[in-house]
Amino acid sequence: MYDLSQPNAKPGTCIKCKGSGSYGWGACINGKMQHSGTCFSCRGTGKQTSRQIKRNCTYNRYKISAIVRSDFHRDPGEDAEDRWNEQYR
Repeated sequence: MYDLSQPNAKPGTCIKCKGSGSYGWGACINGKMQHSGTCFSCRGTGKQTSRQIKRNCTYNRYKISAIVRSDFHRDPGEDAEDRWNEQYR
């Protein structure tokens, strides 16, 4: 799973951490998240400025292009298997 930033539509309270400055993930045990850390969408301030919104959008475009470049390459072995299936079916 990939954690993308969540840019606000306009400056204000961060939608990812809901203004706390801390982002939690995993199971909720006794009302507390299993894992937590600084929210990178607002850099721990709880509010997103227009500059941070632009940074988050740019990061998401970069991250998605990196995911596409790395995850969708075909394995050469798959190509050989496809050619074999076409010839001997």
